[in-house]
Amino acid sequence: MSARRTVVSVQSKADKHAKPLNPKPLSEVSKTVEVEDGVDVYLVLGNLRYQLSRHQSPFFEGEEYRFHGVLEKDQEILFVHKDGRKIPINDKSNCGYTLVGKARKYFRADKALTCNGEASDDQEYIYITQHSSLHYIGETGEHSIFIRVYDNLSGLENDRWVVIYFD
Repeated sequence: MSARRTVVSVQSKADKHAKPLNPKPLSEVSKTVEVEDGVDVYLVLGNLRYQLSRHQSPFFEGEEYRFHGVLEKDQEILFVHKDGRKIPINDKSNCGYTLVGKARKYFRADKALTCNGEASDDQEYIYITQHSSLHYIGETGEHSIFIRVYDNLSGLENDRWVVIYFD
């Protein structure tokens, strides 16, 4: 029995670097809501940008950031710096979110790789690309989101990973 091999070559005139499917230009942001003890981390909801406040985590060493306000069902969630840089970054590998506890039930990632945490049943890891998006899927209402932002092990400030807790 002899095996036959066929080589198929495909050429495309399209740009090799696909553009994000749902880019969210920050020029659409019409108002920024600042808070006391705010940090350079903002939550973009629709055309509003909300500054997150800083506080000491009651569970972990170090600071975490908090948003308290109304979230609407199926609304896209986007964290950014004041200058528009996204948090977490999405143009490198090994970037994304960890949803912890109740956050697993209230958020959905589109066009991302998701997997359950190995060490704990209450964590879900979301690996993202520039095509990924995160959405709030709970009922519309007033809530608090707590996040911690992590960089890579080299010490560079690159906003590689965001851990999300939900009230």
